[in-house]
Amino acid sequence: MRDRGTSNRLLAGVFCLCLGAACAADTGNVRGPGVIPVPGVPGPRCESQGTVIGQSRSGAFGATADQLIQEATTQALNEAAARGATHIMLSPVKLETRDGAPSQATLTGATFRCPPPGQ
Repeated sequence: MRDRGTSNRLLAGVFCLCLGAACAADTGNVRGPGVIPVPGVPGPRCESQGTVIGQSRSGAFGATADQLIQEATTQALNEAAARGATHIMLSPVKLETRDGAPSQATLTGATFRCPPPGQ
């Protein structure tokens, strides 16, 4: 069982990954192009595009917790982009372990399509 400090570091890592993915989208990165992670529901003019799930599992050679979290986040951003979403509100990551090693990361995201600023 993780302590509260470990959980907070994981949440902070996911938030940083999300911010990085949003910034990378501006440079043509293929991970969730144009999808902006937000900490809450973006606004009343935004329409829900449903929920997406990002999931990553460790392969035969294993993966670090950070790698699993990044892959799950990327998957959720890509699914949001495929739905035409402009924003995503991500849940905390659920990180599972097997034999003391990270084995799977899962998160969900509420997706929204919002009008461009000024419209």
